[in-house]
Amino acid sequence: MKFLEFWRREADRFQAIVFDIDGTLLRGPHQLPGAAELLGEVRLQKKPLFFLTNDGDHTLEQKCSFLVRAGLTARPDEIINCLSGLESQAKKHDWVGRTFFAAGELGELERVSCVKLERDLGRLEHCAGVILSEGVYDWRVNWEAIVNFFRRHPERLFIVPNPDGYWPSPASGIFGIGAGGQARCIQLILKEMGVEIEPIYLGKPHAAIYEHTLYELERRFGVEPEPECILMLGDSLASDVRGANRAGFTSALVLTGITTPEMAANADGEFRPGLIFDSIA
Repeated sequence: MKFLEFWRREADRFQAIVFDIDGTLLRGPHQLPGAAELLGEVRLQKKPLFFLTNDGDHTLEQKCSFLVRAGLTARPDEIINCLSGLESQAKKHDWVGRTFFAAGELGELERVSCVKLERDLGRLEHCAGVILSEGVYDWRVNWEAIVNFFRRHPERLFIVPNPDGYWPSPASGIFGIGAGGQARCIQLILKEMGVEIEPIYLGKPHAAIYEHTLYELERRFGVEPEPECILMLGDSLASDVRGANRAGFTSALVLTGITTPEMAANADGEFRPGLIFDSIA
């Protein structure tokens, strides 16, 4: 079944629609077939929409520009990324105003004002914890400092906005190691040393990004959200489908990205999509 056919029939069931970007609407720099038509349909219906991404390496404007350059209509304020919920989490857990060492490239993290960021490894000891970003940086120097920091202070905070273990390059077919993969490697090294730490993840499939989506839906559109009436369309069982199911959203899988029909058929529990589509159109 094509998603666009389903949406034209069933859109009235839903208060809003939430899209994953890479593998769902875009493949590399190009839009996937039917993506522009679908977004046009949603906008014509005046249905609230958001784009959810675990990419915190780019600013909201940069991520929006990828969509626009591919011929899709989007605004930066429609992008919700893995850092969007940091402020609400900081208020919830009393992190506001505390200083964190920022490992990796700043990207959207540079705009964060609810916490203070430290870039000098020499001042790591004085930080309330670590925020592990992504991008190009000296892993060895930073990882060794972070491991030794948590050996001394296992009670301090390890915040990882992007939980993804890896990411595929559509151009080369090569996989990069994501911030989540790096965090779990650090966690494993510490466990071998007898030190238990638990990273705090903010992006899909974890709760913070979905809580922020519900908050924005109510704040900006005056909608009292009913999670089951929000449809999440994505291409990943582990990220999009599992996250939507955990949040109580209606999960929809489109087989245009990293998930094969066999993987979808064998998925169960929180990985099982509520709806499966061959493509958008």
